[in-house]
Amino acid sequence: MDKDQPERIKEFILAQVPEHPKDVVPLTVKRFKVTPTTVHRHLNKLLTQGEVVKTGRTRGASYFLKSSLQKKLEFSIKPGLEEHQVWMDYFHDAFSILPENIYSICNYGFSEMFNNTIDHSQGTRIAVRSKIKKGVLKLNIYDNGIGIFNKVKNAFGLENERASVLELTKGKLTTDPEHHTGEGIFFTSRAVDEFTIVSSRLAYIKNNLEDDWFIETPEYPIKGTGIFLEIRLNSNKKLKDVFRQYSTLDQEEGAPKFDKTHIRVELSKSGQERYVSRSQAKRILTGLEKFNHIGLDFSHIKTVGQGFVDEVFRVFQSKHPKIKIEWTRANEDVRFMIERGLPD
Repeated sequence: MDKDQPERIKEFILAQVPEHPKDVVPLTVKRFKVTPTTVHRHLNKLLTQGEVVKTGRTRGASYFLKSSLQKKLEFSIKPGLEEHQVWMDYFHDAFSILPENIYSICNYGFSEMFNNTIDHSQGTRIAVRSKIKKGVLKLNIYDNGIGIFNKVKNAFGLENERASVLELTKGKLTTDPEHHTGEGIFFTSRAVDEFTIVSSRLAYIKNNLEDDWFIETPEYPIKGTGIFLEIRLNSNKKLKDVFRQYSTLDQEEGAPKFDKTHIRVELSKSGQERYVSRSQAKRILTGLEKFNHIGLDFSHIKTVGQGFVDEVFRVFQSKHPKIKIEWTRANEDVRFMIERGLPD
């Protein structure tokens, strides 16, 4: 055998993968008259070295160059900058090799977050980074604006930036209702495997793999806003299923309508507060009259008081009798207080 053949096979695979992601194996077999096992051995070496990335399995496998998904881009925020055009110019071709469900989630998440940055950040620059690490696609968007938590706090007169996180997780929150529905962050944060917003010294993380939401102090503060999207290349999640989960069919319009929300009650916590007061309940319920179905998740909540329960399950419910309120993940103490306070 030609002693240089292994290197030539490697070079051939790397050259052909971009145009032949699904049939590079038979193409290489034909070109060098070697067995599929030999080609797969070379591919596995390239996978191990990180030069090539694989999606799918066996006959449905596709291969692509890792470098094609590693991008570092910067844009000036000015008239004419559009998220759709940026996606088509810089991401569409490279991301098209990904499974359709992954492509759709990345396209949606990027478009919503990039557009939000253009319209709301009040910054002058946007930086975009994409990379693959250990089978996970990471798509990051940064701006040098005033900071998303600061923007929401000022726009809605909230007590602090931490309170902005709770409002952003509810859905239908926007500082520009004429042009935005406020759905982008809600659905993007649920479509990806992990969603993170960092601004100043505050970070909000929604980890959908572990079904955990939390607020923390970031290791590296960001002056403007950083949005970080992560999704596994082998994820089976579909964007349409995420939309369906929070929508019902509008009988008048004959189309799905976003009318369900899910709130992690713990995110309304400020400092060492316990969930005992009506004011805390009102903080949680602000804006929820826009929905027909509210799910309250009491994970990590040790106790609630009578005033809190009364405000949520009697006062708010009596004002909005058509809204369905459900509660989950309550411990025995919380469950007892809720059931004790429910109106007869």
